[in-house]
Amino acid sequence: MNWIARIIMGLLGLGFLAALLFGLLCYIVFAMVRWLLTGRKPQVVMVWQQFSTMRKNFRQGGFRPESGPSFEGPRGQGAPFSHDDQVVDVEVREVVEDAPRLPSDRRP
Repeated sequence: MNWIARIIMGLLGLGFLAALLFGLLCYIVFAMVRWLLTGRKPQVVMVWQQFSTMRKNFRQGGFRPESGPSFEGPRGQGAPFSHDDQVVDVEVREVVEDAPRLPSDRRP
């Protein structure tokens, strides 16, 4: 009886593995079709590229944070951007009280 249980558990394990592989294959096909239609890379590709870039940068000069006043590029070349450039976070605009608003969903 023990060998029958082992065979059944082995078949269940193989079925589970086959289901996982089939699900992975379906996701890969879906991601590739979406990539072709929308032009947006799958998240897995983006994470892998970022990891590869971080690994390459670490090998070239060690870990250096990209923010902070003391940032210097690899081999002391300075910041990778000009300090004359200004970044605009928020643009101010006037809020008019009498502007048309969307109707609220609240009902009495």
